[in-house]
Amino acid sequence: MSRFYRLSVPDIGRRNFLKTGVTVSGAALAAGLAGSSSLAQKEDNSVSTTTSLPQGIMKAWAAKNLRGGESFVMPSFAPDFGDFDEEGVRRDVRHAIAQGFCSTLPLSHGLRGESSRRFREVVAEEASGKIFTVGIISGTDWSRLEPSIRYAESIGISHALMYFNPRLNSQQEMYEQMAEVLEQTNMAVVLYAKPDMTISHLDPTGLPLETFDRLADHDQVVAVKFTQLIRTASAYAVAETVGDRLHLGVVDLEMMLPLALKYPMQWTGQWAIDSLQSPEIPWVSQFLELLRTGKNQEAYELYWQYEPIATAFYELQAPSLTIGGHPWVHIKYMKWLTGGNGGLLADYNSSIDYVPHLDQAGREKCREAFAKVGINTTELPDEAFVVGNAAYERGVRVNDLTALPQYQT
Repeated sequence: MSRFYRLSVPDIGRRNFLKTGVTVSGAALAAGLAGSSSLAQKEDNSVSTTTSLPQGIMKAWAAKNLRGGESFVMPSFAPDFGDFDEEGVRRDVRHAIAQGFCSTLPLSHGLRGESSRRFREVVAEEASGKIFTVGIISGTDWSRLEPSIRYAESIGISHALMYFNPRLNSQQEMYEQMAEVLEQTNMAVVLYAKPDMTISHLDPTGLPLETFDRLADHDQVVAVKFTQLIRTASAYAVAETVGDRLHLGVVDLEMMLPLALKYPMQWTGQWAIDSLQSPEIPWVSQFLELLRTGKNQEAYELYWQYEPIATAFYELQAPSLTIGGHPWVHIKYMKWLTGGNGGLLADYNSSIDYVPHLDQAGREKCREAFAKVGINTTELPDEAFVVGNAAYERGVRVNDLTALPQYQT
């Protein structure tokens, strides 16, 4: 039975204990951190007024550095969609830096092989020394993961979002598979709380909470990301299970407010935060800093000031998320409206429900969402979005593109 369920009795107390590096020695971790320029590049020694989490080497690093938002960067493409526009990608990284994000995740959608690798290298190069770069660890065994993880380490990835494997038969097997990965890398790890109801026979939340509970004792495991559509009861279960040891990366900002009454809040990760704010008005970053320093009432007031755009974004995402998709082009358009590079994405070859097409009505709705909360948007024509700002400045126009995937004029 998971530690959460053992705690669900009238006397629920927060456990204040430190368990570090059960699979990697403290000395090995220290050596790994010292050798990683990525992990050493950004230090902030200010102390949160709310943090009471264990402080092993990796968890202490996370407490200092995983503060604020963590965005993602998607490719800007050449006119024939055969490769990415490097300058456009670098601009999007700079856009993330300008908003005060602590890190960013390269999502190489539409790229394969060497182009995908080079894209991630460009993101890491542009981010180096300014913000951290994030990776993804899929839910499979080490023998399949080793090449991608070694590559991530080689380009300076500081931490990675780790999926569990719902095809395994038990939580013990899930733990063993994920713990083996921890033994082989010195990257920090963020667990992904994305329910999969095919394992509801193991846990009613659709999450392997016993596995998460055991992994949270590893010093390398520093946080857990809550997917946007996680149910309130499941969010409660995750928080009660690991909130005494891990940072809770909640995507639904409104859900953060009640959770902040008990759990430290300072970070949210791997989602399109730059679709809600701008470099001039980085309100999500400000909201998180208020929660980190215990100014919950001020955070509450700030949230309601910008709630209309948060709600608009969540409502935009929800229909696609429910079936496993994303409104990727809408997201990129919203990033572009406040200074991102823009540029259409390669054809996903998916249904319009899974990846909605961006039409004129959709574009107007995105602009209106920012206008409602007083966030200024670009005056550039939508043609600049279609080709990407960097390409537009080079003279590329919509007629130069070989296709207009997921876009309607």
